[in-house]
Amino acid sequence: MYKQIFYTALWLLGLGGLLFFQACQPAQKAEQDGVFKVVTTTGMIADAARNIAGPHAQVQALMGPGVDPHLYKASQGDLALLRGADLILYNGLHLEGKMGEVLEKLARQKPVIAVAQGLDSAHYRRDPAFENAPDPHVWFDVKIWGEVVRYTGLALARVDTARATAYQQNLDQYLQRLDSLDGAVRQSLAQIPAQRRVLITAHDAFGYFGQAYNME
Repeated sequence: MYKQIFYTALWLLGLGGLLFFQACQPAQKAEQDGVFKVVTTTGMIADAARNIAGPHAQVQALMGPGVDPHLYKASQGDLALLRGADLILYNGLHLEGKMGEVLEKLARQKPVIAVAQGLDSAHYRRDPAFENAPDPHVWFDVKIWGEVVRYTGLALARVDTARATAYQQNLDQYLQRLDSLDGAVRQSLAQIPAQRRVLITAHDAFGYFGQAYNME
C-alpha cells in the first residue's frame, strides 16, 4: 500500500511528471508571424510559462525527455530558436552548465531571465563543500516552485506589457492550483509512517523534495 501511495505522490508532484529529466516535446514553428515567442531550457519552466501565457504566447522548450540539463549543449536548431525568441527563460543556479556562455551572449540582445533567481536565496539548499553553488533543483518543492512561477509571470508581464493583465490573471489561477497540489502531496505522503519515508535515487536531485515533505 505504501508503495502505491508514494508513487501517487510522485505523480501529483510532477507538474507534468516529477522526473528530473522531464521536459516537453519539441514544438513546431509558429504558423503565424507576430506571435510573442518564449523559449525555455527545460520542460518544467515551459509548463509554468504555458499556464501563465495561455493562448497569448508560443512557448517552446529546448530539452526533450531524457536530456540532462547539466550537460546539454545547444544545437544549431536551438540557436535559431533562441535568436528568434522575444523572451528566454532558463533555470539558472548552474543547472544549464554547458549553456552559460550562449545565454550570456544572448542576454546582450534580448531579455534572458534565470527564473530560479527570483527565489529568496534563504530557500536555497547548499552543500557545505559547494557554498557558491546552490542546489538548482528547486521545482521539487511545490511551495518554493510557486515563488519561481510567480517570478516567471512577472517576467512575462514586464516584457510583453500589452498582455500583462491576462498574464496576472492566469498566474493567480495557476498559483492556486499549485497550492492545491502541495496539499495533495502532503496528504498522500502523510499516510506513510515517518520511519518508512525513505527514497533511494541515482541522482542527488531530490533534496528539496525530501526537505519539504519529510522524506529521507
